[in-house]
Amino acid sequence: MRRQILMPPMTPSMTDGKISRWHVSEGQSVAAGDLLVEVATPTATFEIEADNEGHVERILVPAGTEGVKVNTPIAILLGVATGEGRSPALGFASFEPLRRDGPRGSARAPAARPAAQGQTYREALRDALAAEMRADPSVFVIGVDVAQNRGAPKVTQGLVDAFGPERVVSVPSLDEALFGMAVGAAFAGLKPVVQLDAWGRSLETLAPALISAAQTFYLSGGRLPVPITLRGPNGFVPGMTGEGARCVAAALARIPGLKVAQPATASAARALLSAAIRDPGPVAVLEHELLYTTSESVDPADDCSLGVARIVRAGADVTLAAAGHAAVSALMAAHALALDGIEAEVVDLMCVAPLDREAIAASVARTGRLVTVEDGTGDLGVGAEIVAFIAAEHFGALKCAPVRVTGARVPMPYAAALQGLAVPNAEQIARVVCDVVRGR
Repeated sequence: MRRQILMPPMTPSMTDGKISRWHVSEGQSVAAGDLLVEVATPTATFEIEADNEGHVERILVPAGTEGVKVNTPIAILLGVATGEGRSPALGFASFEPLRRDGPRGSARAPAARPAAQGQTYREALRDALAAEMRADPSVFVIGVDVAQNRGAPKVTQGLVDAFGPERVVSVPSLDEALFGMAVGAAFAGLKPVVQLDAWGRSLETLAPALISAAQTFYLSGGRLPVPITLRGPNGFVPGMTGEGARCVAAALARIPGLKVAQPATASAARALLSAAIRDPGPVAVLEHELLYTTSESVDPADDCSLGVARIVRAGADVTLAAAGHAAVSALMAAHALALDGIEAEVVDLMCVAPLDREAIAASVARTGRLVTVEDGTGDLGVGAEIVAFIAAEHFGALKCAPVRVTGARVPMPYAAALQGLAVPNAEQIARVVCDVVRGR
């Protein structure tokens, strides 16, 4: 069966989009759920996936093409049939469905993808949720659309088929009720995993319940565990503006008793989310939408502890310390700097609360220079805390003054050109590091 793949209308106001890249080539065989193409609009980036087995007969619109009108054919697939009741146009990360193999609550793991293909950040989060839910029946997922539409953000897709609606609970978009119920469930001995639409939009509503949860665990001396995990996207996405685009890592890190994880890779996402769910206290897991489709080889046996950083690139000239999406930008900058003869050591903080101060100090002792990177604003930020710590306790190890690379202290602008100036990128980081190392 021959079928056209059309440019989908993601919103009523969408008129056109850009073909960012093709994940397939002409003649390539595809399976159900395989990614076909990435599409970008001024407000979002999304992917289209295959609905069934077949092969790509022809690509009609090459990668990089802008202004592709909605409902324009962009590819022809042969032998790919649209499943009943399912949109032929919408799709995100590839997914091998979880199936219920017995009584509700018993589940089989998703089939592992071949190691050569790796696993996306989104899939790693999903697999961490599935593994923890299988291991502990008190773990459940709650949030808006976590069960409907295959799990709208695609992190929870398939989980309701495996664990049922009692453990994958979709609720209306009423933040106060959602947060209050989740904290109450944690007080009662359950382990809720709350999915947020965006940390930036939820912070003010969430703050009272979150502070209560963090204080209760501490003030009870750990006798009243509050095992609640809150996870969702944090920070800037192209086209997004206002509070939904802000990075709240530093604001959350200032709440006593709250642990804040910021995974930068798929392997870190899986390990940190598992650690967060097992932790007896409240943990915030800050993801990033630009990382959801990135992939790498993930070992399910890998484990980590909250508050332990890792060195993702060794170097002798300067320490780059960052977390989350900023760590990815720092690593890109380090690779570029190596071509210019500068070897940067990149410390992926993994968590911003607690900070692994010993790992940062050990790296600075080796390099003598420090540059911190964060997507959020610099005032009272994570980088400010790191610089203050190194200056106060390891001043003698420094060859020059430490430098912070941060987001601009402005609300996120809407214009694309201004957005590019509001968040650090690899090129900006590389320029700063060059000035630091060469004493400019």
